[in-house]
Amino acid sequence: MQETDPAAAHVLSALFDQGGLIVVVILVASFVALAVFLAKVWSVRADRVAPAKLVKQVRDLVVRREIEPAETLCRMDDSPLARVFLSGLRHTGKPREVIKEFLLEIGRHEALLLQRGLGVLEVVAVIAPLLGLLGTVWGMIEVFRTIEVHGVGNAGALAGGIGTALYTTFAGLLVAIPVRVGHSYLLGRVDRVVMTMEEEVLDLLDLLADDDDGDEGDTNPDLRPVEDAG
Repeated sequence: MQETDPAAAHVLSALFDQGGLIVVVILVASFVALAVFLAKVWSVRADRVAPAKLVKQVRDLVVRREIEPAETLCRMDDSPLARVFLSGLRHTGKPREVIKEFLLEIGRHEALLLQRGLGVLEVVAVIAPLLGLLGTVWGMIEVFRTIEVHGVGNAGALAGGIGTALYTTFAGLLVAIPVRVGHSYLLGRVDRVVMTMEEEVLDLLDLLADDDDGDEGDTNPDLRPVEDAG
């Protein structure tokens, strides 16, 4: 069994011993960031945001002009794309631009919901190095206070303040760098699934518009115009 590296154990011990409360705060922020990251990785998946099975089923139903079953299918699905689809299906029979406006409105809302939580990662990525810098300033204050009391000849007395300065900076950067990388990764992932949603929504809009190419008085019983509550 491999033994623990003494140097690594010493660094970890010194982080808390000399970093003090500032390192504890940075550590708590890192756990919050990790929890948000894992939750977003789970929620921002292509098969969860825009399920391929749902897309196929809704498309087939709309092609057959079975709008009501398509609406029911979207209501039973909890994905963001299902809610966007439903907003368009509810306004079947209205002009293309009206349907498009409802699709875009709900789509923007769902895109914002997908980005929810990314702000926490951004805040941690910014705050962690600032907390480290705060510890650096605090450590240097301790160094100058020690010099004032003991002079520059007592290296042991100076080590405490220098250690606080270095370890808090180290902790802040150790957290900020991976959190920033994680934030960028999730932001790119959200952009990709939103783009996928946009493509599927435009395809649905084309199908609905094809259904509505006739006069506004189309009596097709499968098309159920819904009055705009607004």
